[in-house]
Amino acid sequence: MTDDDEGTAQPWRVLASKITFEDRWLKVRTDHCVMADGTEVNPYHVIESRDWTAIVALTPDLQLVMVREYRHARARVIEGIPGGIIDHEDAEGASSIAEAGARRELAEETGYGGGSFFPILTTYPDPGNQSNVAMAFLALNVEPVARQSLDSSEAIDVFLADFPDVMLRLSSGALRLHAVHVAALWSAAARILLADESIAAATAPLRDRLLAALTGIRTP
Repeated sequence: MTDDDEGTAQPWRVLASKITFEDRWLKVRTDHCVMADGTEVNPYHVIESRDWTAIVALTPDLQLVMVREYRHARARVIEGIPGGIIDHEDAEGASSIAEAGARRELAEETGYGGGSFFPILTTYPDPGNQSNVAMAFLALNVEPVARQSLDSSEAIDVFLADFPDVMLRLSSGALRLHAVHVAALWSAAARILLADESIAAATAPLRDRLLAALTGIRTP
């Protein structure tokens, strides 16, 4: 394919669109679409989700803050990292709306706060059916600052874990997490292993152990 060849993958035209379901949990938009070749796609349902965030949060001694929560769609208790919906009304005191949402979600779910936040990932959770993006942060030097502040439908256990061990379990298939959490953890691991100068000093004690866990190389 040349630069001048646009190919067959082209945006659809939307002939009509309406909200067909909406409550506090879910908003569904139904579109009548036409593909570039004239094929009609009708109906096409889109879940209009708000943007998400996920936080790979490390304490001053480089322990990973994790959560354990019941996930009803899978009907099982699943481990993960803190995260949730970004609140676009509450960006005061942060460098971005996404960071504000990440700091709030971390505090609400775990009681941890403070520290420095570094953006590590922007991804599309399910671009075929959901309209949102997910943004992940690596948070360094977070500490307990308050009690959890949970919604009535939440019951979240908070625990600390060894980051290299979590990555080893993840890479071996022994640990199954939310897909965005998996992407966030791997993005954080890559940032640490590449010794990004903005975090190199703070994460240096973790780098060799993380490399050893992922490659089987033993360090002194």
